Amino acid sequence: MEETLQKPVSRESMGIKVGFFSASGNLLLFICKYLAGALCGNMAVMAESLDNLMDSLNSLLVLLGFHLSGRKEDSLHPYGHGRTEYVLGFIISMTVILTGITMLRESVLWILSPPVRSSPAMVYGVSALSVAVKYGMSAYTKRVNKHLDSEALKACEQNDWADIKMTVLTAGSAVIYQAAGIRLDGWAGILISGLILKDGMKSFFSHFILLLGEGIPKQQMAAIQAIFDVKKDVITLKKADFHDYGPERRIVSMQIVANPGYGPDEVSRCLCDIGEELRKLGLTPSFSLSMDQILTG
Repeated sequence: MEETLQKPVSRESMGIKVGFFSASGNLLLFICKYLAGALCGNMAVMAESLDNLMDSLNSLLVLLGFHLSGRKEDSLHPYGHGRTEYVLGFIISMTVILTGITMLRESVLWILSPPVRSSPAMVYGVSALSVAVKYGMSAYTKRVNKHLDSEALKACEQNDWADIKMTVLTAGSAVIYQAAGIRLDGWAGILISGLILKDGMKSFFSHFILLLGEGIPKQQMAAIQAIFDVKKDVITLKKADFHDYGPERRIVSMQIVANPGYGPDEVSRCLCDIGEELRKLGLTPSFSLSMDQILTG
């Protein structure tokens, strides 16, 4: 992540570009699908159009999140505004859940009172457009997120792929109706709403944990310990505390013990080397001498 900060294009700028691109694509799909669903009387297409509308609003929230999190530190927020991404991600997850509930309700109503259907070719056309647009958005988001490592963008990418699967399901229900006269679009709408609810709940709990705060993941702690093991002749790691102030400000406060026989210069060089390795892991190190050593030293 530190490497990302050194690039000419900032994290904020890249995130805003992705948010704008995603919002535009989803708004286009909402208009096309809503019109196609209304004209064809296809509930699955209507359900997808509402999903695309919420995706567009969520993309705008992502855009806003990157803009706010990119603000400079101030007296009230000395470690920056990076956690804004987590807050807006949490809000996005709740809107996704709300969308799933709305779709479920509408799908049930359409099963109970099915409308007259027409123009299946329009369903195929809008489905092909949706797959193409969503694939392009997913590929672009994934490429940018290799540098940003954003949970919000990761959720957007996963949502794009879920939408592609939903679109294929919608087109399939239209084919079955045209071939056998069996109405499955209402049931497909229920299945789509279930998938959306699943993604929404997964994102909800993921961002809820980020907001509550969590310790250092075991895998990352093992990597930190491995870095110290290389320098174990000079210093020893006694304790590590994790402080998450956003994707670009993850601070690890570490108590260390300087082993006997090494002077301040050697210990300082050793800590510099360890600090560089920790920054490669996306962490900001903060070292302090163990109180036991201060009292006995």
